[in-house]
Amino acid sequence: MSAAAKKTTASTAYLIDAVSHLADVTDRMHGLLMERADALMGCLEGSAEEAELAMLTDIIEAYERQRWPDGRIPGGKG
Repeated sequence: MSAAAKKTTASTAYLIDAVSHLADVTDRMHGLLMERADALMGCLEGSAEEAELAMLTDIIEAYERQRWPDGRIPGGKG
């Protein structure tokens, strides 16, 4: 294997690892946002908690559209 090919292979592996790490971090953040949204369910209408829940719902839905554009997790049950 040439030096250029080895460098390309190493760069590709680094990028794959970086993307995988980023997905892990954003998935953990998604989980935390889901926990907070669950905690806010049933809050009083017109409260600050209701506004927070609405904001979290928008964020969660936007993330899910980007992360799982087919509407489900690959290999998942959904």
